[in-house]
Amino acid sequence: MKFYKYLLFLPLLASCEMEKEPNGLAGLWNSVENVQMALDAAYVPLYDEEAFGEGHWWVGPLSDDMIYNRTQPEEEPLSYFTTPTNGSSGLARNWKMMYQVIRRASDVMKNAPDVVTDPGTLNAMMGEANFLCGYSYFFLAKRYGGLPFFDVNNPEETNVPRSTKQETYERIEHYLQEAIRYFSDVNGAPLWHQADDDFGRPNLGAAYGLLAKVYAHWGKFEECRQAAEAVINSGEYSLDTTNGNGYAHLFSPAGEKSDEVLFNLNNTSTRHQGSIISVVPLSGTLSGGTGWYYFAPTRSLYEAFDEGDQRRRVTMRGNGETFDALGNTYMLATDPSNAPALAEGQILGDISDMQTGFMSTKYAAAYESLTGWNWEAGADVPLLRYADVLLLHAEAVMRLAGAGPDNRETGVAAAAESFNQVRVRAFGNDPSAAITAPTFNDLVKERRCELAYEDERHYDLVRWGMAQEVYGSMTTDLDPRGPRQFDPSTDAHIPLPQTEIDNSNGVLVNNPSAGYSDFGSAQ
Repeated sequence: MKFYKYLLFLPLLASCEMEKEPNGLAGLWNSVENVQMALDAAYVPLYDEEAFGEGHWWVGPLSDDMIYNRTQPEEEPLSYFTTPTNGSSGLARNWKMMYQVIRRASDVMKNAPDVVTDPGTLNAMMGEANFLCGYSYFFLAKRYGGLPFFDVNNPEETNVPRSTKQETYERIEHYLQEAIRYFSDVNGAPLWHQADDDFGRPNLGAAYGLLAKVYAHWGKFEECRQAAEAVINSGEYSLDTTNGNGYAHLFSPAGEKSDEVLFNLNNTSTRHQGSIISVVPLSGTLSGGTGWYYFAPTRSLYEAFDEGDQRRRVTMRGNGETFDALGNTYMLATDPSNAPALAEGQILGDISDMQTGFMSTKYAAAYESLTGWNWEAGADVPLLRYADVLLLHAEAVMRLAGAGPDNRETGVAAAAESFNQVRVRAFGNDPSAAITAPTFNDLVKERRCELAYEDERHYDLVRWGMAQEVYGSMTTDLDPRGPRQFDPSTDAHIPLPQTEIDNSNGVLVNNPSAGYSDFGSAQ
């Protein structure tokens, strides 16, 4: 992508972390090239450590997929759902990152029509800017519910109250519908794919795909089905099935530029020109101190994968498997005779700082071909994939047929085609892995295994109304925390960052609050 060289001169945010007027803005909107620079700059915050670097992981331990592997006194109470206050820096700073994206993209939407005269160029820019706003607001809405919205026509007023959750989703829907409108006519044709040097930037498939996800979280399953089918029926996207293990290929340097990826963060191996997403969960002892070992996968996640599911080895290593990197093989002990001082399933030597006995490796494949441990491996970060859209479509079909969280065992044959594309790929393209009439339970498991560490599991359980049941039934052998008490009336969203509440002087209302942390009416 073009924007690595366009790290624009933009200050930090104030008040509700909505970005103030950038230095030099008055001279910015005088050429198409400068508008392009401004649009490029809207992507830059996504690469920040607290966006899709370290920040990508912080919410994971709210789910049953991983735990905080190092002592985190501010975050751990949030993962146990025992505090009404969010004093976490890790679970708060991506608020700032997303509002930076929103401000920069909003400025493009306001100013580009006065500068860019070529209709195709303008529509592509406006589609991207609308998508980035929709994506960023949705990223925050999953976490917090109703949000304050930035008004580009009143840029100095950044201390504004939250919109209700209903209003927030309506606005996100509008941004994505606008993105679809613009992307549908770029030089007289739909923009299903960006040019090669802009791979990863959003396109028409990304806008429809994200809209399908928004509708699923909103409970609008007919609309979800239609949006997902717009992607599927386009014929423009497909799952990576390379060499009988497309999932491993997709999450490797060789396969990261795939038609399966609808929205992507392209990375380089140069420090600060890519995400640190692969470094944060790596064992420090394995990597000679490069890895931060902040997060450890649970045995619960490990056991969710069926035997023969190729995704497990891509996603995590442990329990007798090997981790191959830099020409070395690290054996993980399950036979107590090999390491009598260690419990079954614990890690031998080289990654023993992972307290669950497992380490996340989903974004670490680049290390297998590097000559040394590096602070940034240069792995791309897919933010929206075709596999997700297929599973959203399968879910929508199930829900419309009466299957769902309250009817998990009824098979729905109409959901099989989209569901099985994902499942069969996971088993080496073996058609015998297909399920003729998948159930909602099958879908829950498939989404967990396919989308592990992709910011989905906790929010899926919450929107399905299953978080209380799943977290409350956990055992210490599957998750060291054991059963956790999740209350859907108070814990559906995490509390707002305390710094934002303090800075607002009472304008922001914390969660839980009717209408802001649910789809009901505000009090």
